[in-house]
Amino acid sequence: MRIFFLPITLFLCSICNAQQNQKNYSFKQIGWTIELPADFLVIDSVENTTRMERGVKAMEDANNIKADITETITLIGATKNKYNYFNATIEPFHSKGNISWQSSNQQLKELLYNTFAEKMKDGIVDTASSKQIIDGISFDKFRVTVTVNDKVLFNSFLLTKLYKGYDLGISYLYLDERTKEQIELMLQNSKFSK
Repeated sequence: MRIFFLPITLFLCSICNAQQNQKNYSFKQIGWTIELPADFLVIDSVENTTRMERGVKAMEDANNIKADITETITLIGATKNKYNYFNATIEPFHSKGNISWQSSNQQLKELLYNTFAEKMKDGIVDTASSKQIIDGISFDKFRVTVTVNDKVLFNSFLLTKLYKGYDLGISYLYLDERTKEQIELMLQNSKFSK
């Protein structure tokens, strides 16, 4: 059974294939334009490769699986102060073995929960699912909060959508409320050509 790993953007690397105009990025494959906050830096391909290798290994080890990310394309990966992270990926969605996108997305959430629970054994992993609208398009929103010794260690969000034939994943991890506000404002102001 093939599990689609596109939105595992918490861990994946990228080669940014965006058209850049200062901090504005457009992604032709899905018709999406964003303006990256000024204090975020786009991650270079070496760091992206390192993140991908580390993340894929963590997912595989925690879930006893083999990840297939051969068709994953990272649109952009960026950091702020090293630990705050934003990433967007796409992967062509091919329903194999009669697995719907919704089922694949649910499996992804379970894999993410299992990975965090396995890697953060001293912490409490809390999750929640909801919907988020970006430029009139509804995304599935999955939140993971990890708490250690009654202190929130980090918050991570994964937004997913089957869009224009792609499994689109947008993820971000933040350590402070200011960064959360920056990322969420960036997403709220982003535009999709429809």
